[in-house]
Amino acid sequence: MTSTNITVKVGSEPYEISPTRMAYFSSFADFQQRAGKDTDVLEHEDIPLFGVAYNGAEHGFRQCFRALGTELDQYHILCDTLDFLCVDVLGGLSTDDLFQVLKSGKPQYELEYKYYTRIRSSKSPARDAAFRLLYSIMSTDFTSEVADSQTIYNAVLFIVSHRAIFKYKTRKVVRMAYEERFQPSQKQLASLDRWPATESSGDPDDDVTTEEYSSSEVDSDDYD
Repeated sequence: MTSTNITVKVGSEPYEISPTRMAYFSSFADFQQRAGKDTDVLEHEDIPLFGVAYNGAEHGFRQCFRALGTELDQYHILCDTLDFLCVDVLGGLSTDDLFQVLKSGKPQYELEYKYYTRIRSSKSPARDAAFRLLYSIMSTDFTSEVADSQTIYNAVLFIVSHRAIFKYKTRKVVRMAYEERFQPSQKQLASLDRWPATESSGDPDDDVTTEEYSSSEVDSDDYD
């Protein structure tokens, strides 16, 4: 696979594409070259939500939540496009791995001179992991639906209950995808309902790192 960026006009828009991120275009470029076509600027028919997939692969999958609304069908289309483009969304991460990355968005505290000092943490990796979890829910064939659904429930509960890390569209879409794929128990639904995904002026869906954090957010009793 070539690691050199190639220029591809997808529909009417040109893109500088890294075949290491979108392996499909490595094969596409090889095919075009064997067909004797000009490979300086390749042309490809339009691909559904390609711009969203491209931006996510290049700049972090959290960007996908920013680009789309809360219609679940759009995310199914996006996941199909990511699969078509051979994008390695999960990067070898298991559900347990993703859960650890999700939790990395919480602020950390360091003991210094008998006092704890709060250390700001980057929320971007956690927000990227939220989309990876969504992709996994929509696209992965789990070896054990029952066992895996428990782990995924805990990850979903963490997302919906941490409003300072995960913004409105993320919380809403992840929960909808979980309920569509699995059959949560009444106890699980009751725990999720404690954290309704409501949009407000104080909850912009962007990458701004806020200082808001509540220690009263979800406690261990809610996890199964």
